[in-house]
Amino acid sequence: INLKEDAKEAINLPVKKDEFSQKRRAVWSVIGIIILAIEIYIAIFIKGGFIRHYIGDVLATAMLYAFGRAIFRVAPINLAIVVFVISLFIEALQYLKILEILGVKSSILRIIFGGTFDWTDIICYLVGCILAYMFENLSMQKSKAR
Repeated sequence: INLKEDAKEAINLPVKKDEFSQKRRAVWSVIGIIILAIEIYIAIFIKGGFIRHYIGDVLATAMLYAFGRAIFRVAPINLAIVVFVISLFIEALQYLKILEILGVKSSILRIIFGGTFDWTDIICYLVGCILAYMFENLSMQKSKAR
């Protein structure tokens, strides 16, 4: 038995196409970029109302989920939970007025992190995580059905 030859054969075995292929990562990256563009549009052109205050928060977590999906190889439910926890952390920092404490004057950072704590933001973050998770599950079911 030649171990060197056995190792070469094992290395050269065809690898099954993984669910987490480069193509899938690219698709999630594009989805994240599209949502980011929508978020920037909302931040610049929509000064208030339902879209700015609620849809923007839902989209923020969906965007984090999409970029997380493009970068990390984790179970979808775990990613949704981590994104929600990150969102809660950011909202807690808003509650503590961390930007004021740190003296952050950058309007871009203030838009990204938000300035005021709001319980409804947490509900929007949860909705965004659930929708992103459901979107992925539905798209996976459709791709398996083909």
